[in-house]
Order: sequence, then C-alpha cells, then structure tokens
Amino acid sequence: MVDAFPRQITVAGPGSVLLAQKPGWTAVHGEPLPQTNVILLFEPEAIAVLAGPPAGPLATGQAISPVYAQAASDELAVPTGALFLRVRQGERANDHRAALEQLGCRITSLPDHAPEAAWLRASSGSIADALGCLGRLRDLPGVESVEPQLLRRRAHR
Repeated sequence: MVDAFPRQITVAGPGSVLLAQKPGWTAVHGEPLPQTNVILLFEPEAIAVLAGPPAGPLATGQAISPVYAQAASDELAVPTGALFLRVRQGERANDHRAALEQLGCRITSLPDHAPEAAWLRASSGSIADALGCLGRLRDLPGVESVEPQLLRRRAHR
C-alpha cells in the first residue's frame, strides 16, 4: 500500500531538506483512530502514527501513508495530502487552475490575503498522488514553490 508513495520527498524553502520514508512506521488517516501501537496522535486531523502496520483491516474512509524523516533524525513527518502552492508575485494562483487540473490537482482553497497562493489536493483524493505531483507542479511555468503539508510533533521552545 505504501509502495505508491515516493520513497523520498524534498521540502524546499531556505535550504532544501530531503525526507525519506521511515521503515517500520505507518500513519493511519481517518476515523476510527487505532488504539494500539500509537506513537503520535494528531486528533484534529484524525491521523495516528503507528509503530508498524495497522493491527487490522482499515475502516471505510480510512487510508494509510508512510511516515517520513530526515536521515539520522527521529523527527517524524506525516503527509496530509494537502499541497501549498505559490506562483510568481503579481500573478494569481486561480489563473493557473486549468494547468493544475491537467497535472491531476485541484484547488481546494484560495487564501484571501495571498492571491498568489493556493491549497491543492490531488484530484483523486489520494495522498500518494498529491506527493507524486510535487515535481511536475514545481516545473510548471510561473510556480515559485509548492510544498507538501507535513504534520510533526509539537516542539516547545
């Protein structure tokens, strides 16, 4: 099931970071949340990180994903399937809707305060498909950046 996911994803920004699948870890997305082997829980998003695979079959509407981390790091990152896109200053993300749809993505939200930005999901609804679109979206003319939404353990400073 996690074979459909990229083995590695690049998170850009100031200095690119390469995240790789963390063997032995699985994220279950959707209700009901598992009760066993739960290492990390994101309740509002209904995502549980497990040590190992789910104990039983998935319920209707549930999905699984791999968990990612930087090499030699224990900081886990769980993809949600949402992507944040920014186009060049002076352009509107909504003007790229047709090109995004041709690549298999749909705009789910346009922030009022940032017309050059948009939240996307894969048209299929698949988290794997969303992550698979990253490279093609980054190569789209006018795109400044596109990043996967990743959930991480809350860090206290």
